[in-house]
Parts: sequence; structure tokens; C-alpha cells
Amino acid sequence: MKTKLLSILAVATLPLAAPLAAFAMPVVGDMIGTEPEAAKAALEKAGCPVDEFEAEDGKIEAKCKDAATGAAMEVYIDPATGKVTDIKSED
Repeated sequence: MKTKLLSILAVATLPLAAPLAAFAMPVVGDMIGTEPEAAKAALEKAGCPVDEFEAEDGKIEAKCKDAATGAAMEVYIDPATGKVTDIKSED
């Protein structure tokens, strides 16, 4: 009985947790891509709409805003692999 109740509760709360997952920021190691449109779409899907891209220290820097907090962020992408190498708050 307890197992069935826990299963019902888990399924019932899933729709509440799903929107939170949509606003998870990218993490180091995530594949974002190197093409601007693909990278922009991947970051927006991860909850960080892109304002602009620029080159910095041999990396692609995406300036975006964390959709969950509104904080300005800088996501650094390796141009050879398309993976996130660093994420910083924009000061």
C-alpha cells in the first residue's frame, strides 16, 4: 500500500518539477555546439537566452541571462568541441 501511494505521489508531482528542469543552467561539459544558431538554441533550451556571442581568450563567450534568476551570465564554449568549459556571473 505504501509503495502504491508513493508511486501515485511521485507521478502527481512530476508536472510540478518539469518546469523547474526547463530552467536548469548549462553545466561545464554540456555540448552546446559551435554554430551560432545551434548554440543559441541549446542555451535557450537550457534556460539561458543569449544576448550576444564574442571571442575571448580562444573561446566562444555567450552572454546570456539565467531565465530562473535573471542574473547575467557568461558561458564559455570550446570552439573545437562545442562543449561548455566555464560559466561565470557577469559582474
